[in-house]
Amino acid sequence: MNATLSTRQLRLVGLLVLVVVAAGGYLVVGKHKTTTQPSTAHSTTPVSTPARTTPAPSKAHKHAVTPVKLNTHGLPVHVALALRKHSVVVVMLTQPGAGVDQTAAAEAQAGALEMGAGYVNLDVFHQRPGTAILRRLGVVNTPAILVVKRPGLVYSEFKGFVDRDVVAQAVADAR
Repeated sequence: MNATLSTRQLRLVGLLVLVVVAAGGYLVVGKHKTTTQPSTAHSTTPVSTPARTTPAPSKAHKHAVTPVKLNTHGLPVHVALALRKHSVVVVMLTQPGAGVDQTAAAEAQAGALEMGAGYVNLDVFHQRPGTAILRRLGVVNTPAILVVKRPGLVYSEFKGFVDRDVVAQAVADAR
């Protein structure tokens, strides 16, 4: 039995796909929303209401807003945004599903909270932020804790499990 399609069969399949896409496009574009309210079957007497005056809407100011470029200093965007709010940020690099990583993340977050520093948890398997910081620092094992201070300088790097007191002391030293 021949498992490939002939040219005629391919043309038929292509035509069928084209018809389905065209019909779907027509339904999406041709579908319109009605703005009129449905009429009622029985007649009602008009009720007079006092006229209300509404203030005229004010004119909107039209000026161009220029987007601000965020300088990440080679760090992930989440870390750069946290550095805008806090002078010191604790960055936790974890793998999803690793029990030690979850415990270490909880300790790092508690240490950062205790010192009033920012906290960012990065999944190293999430391609963009995870690999950017891994390449920059050469971190190969998780859990890893980084204490980053403005303008994106890594002040301390801890590999493995670290408790909240060590993280709090590193944040205090970074300031």
